[in-house]
Amino acid sequence: MAGETDAIRELTDDHRHVEDIFRQIEALPSADRICKIYTDRATIELVRHFVSEEEFVYPVLSDRIADGADLAKKGMEDHGRVEQLMRDLEDAEAGTSTFGRLVDQLLREVRLQTREEEDLLFPRLQAALPPTTLTDLGSRIRRVKSIVPTRPYPAVPGVPPTSKLLFPGPGLVDRVRAVLSGWSHAF
Repeated sequence: MAGETDAIRELTDDHRHVEDIFRQIEALPSADRICKIYTDRATIELVRHFVSEEEFVYPVLSDRIADGADLAKKGMEDHGRVEQLMRDLEDAEAGTSTFGRLVDQLLREVRLQTREEEDLLFPRLQAALPPTTLTDLGSRIRRVKSIVPTRPYPAVPGVPPTSKLLFPGPGLVDRVRAVLSGWSHAF
């Protein structure tokens, strides 16, 4: 396991990657079709991040930290709010006031959750868990990340949006969760 990153580093890297996507979204006019592609990319990244926390981090948090079960429950509730925003975004048309409002809410909510995790949750995990446990969790998180691609092929006319690439059916949030739910238990 030498040289592998631990769970806290993996999750922090996720936060930085999502923030990079958010900056790309903020740099575009909300009517730009590319803005919708970036929101889909953020959705995939966030769902992968949430599944990693829910499957690997929250159970350990509940077992090893005195108020860990309450922290895990709050994390699940936070994820639920963000996932609802992302579902609402799937149905919103880029350029509409609804789309712009939902994007603003998503960015605000995710940034708040990121600060809470990095300032409160991660230091407690670091203090409570041995490095080998954190490294093992990091390895599991990396495997989850490898399952679902974060973007479609380069922008080519006629290529369907990210939300249609995985498989048709339910919305993007639910499709990514469906793909990951079966795989995460194998780790």
